[in-house]
Amino acid sequence: MELRQLSFFVAVAEELHFNRAAARMCIAQPALSAHIQALEKELGVRLLERSTRRVELTRAGEVFYDRAVRIIGDVGLSMDVARSAAGKAARTIKIGTVYPATIGVLPAFLSRIGRKFPDVALHVTSGSTSDIIRGLENGQINLGFIRPVENIGSLRFFSIAHERYLLAVEKTSPLALRSEIDIEDLRGEKIIAFFRQNLSYSERYFSEMFETHGLSGNIAYRSHEE
Repeated sequence: MELRQLSFFVAVAEELHFNRAAARMCIAQPALSAHIQALEKELGVRLLERSTRRVELTRAGEVFYDRAVRIIGDVGLSMDVARSAAGKAARTIKIGTVYPATIGVLPAFLSRIGRKFPDVALHVTSGSTSDIIRGLENGQINLGFIRPVENIGSLRFFSIAHERYLLAVEKTSPLALRSEIDIEDLRGEKIIAFFRQNLSYSERYFSEMFETHGLSGNIAYRSHEE
């Protein structure tokens, strides 16, 4: 299997038209078809359903497309880093981040990368965890800082930092005098919670926590700010 075969397949998968994909890749249409057929033969599965009217991805093709996009992106990123390490010009590394990371781990990370690879251009965009995962899957970004998720598909991730949540109470509240507070201590309190439509990690986490401990009825107000 060759990297160019993956590139040819990605072009067909995105165009869903062999002639347009061939023009995009600057290759003759018969040659492009031959590369796709060779790829399918090597894999032992059909990646595309072809007819006189349209081209469609099979289920295997959809899965393979996601992997091919990531492989091509990883190869491009590796080339950039290698060129930078050798003192040659490199292209941009695109980073997606959730907001908390921009004031936490991200500045230190960018500083270290900048010192180690001064010729690597870094482009940072912010978004939600789901936005960043989609960007990684379609190759629009190379790496991302996200909130914990239950299912990230075939992407790889690891924990780099942990956050602490703080409880805000009135100065006159008995809870203000305590060094440690258990969630059960909130049973007699009115709670200001996150707005449910935010669908953020923090909102889901506390919503589930309050529901588990029977505190949903204590929520008196909801905030749009996280």
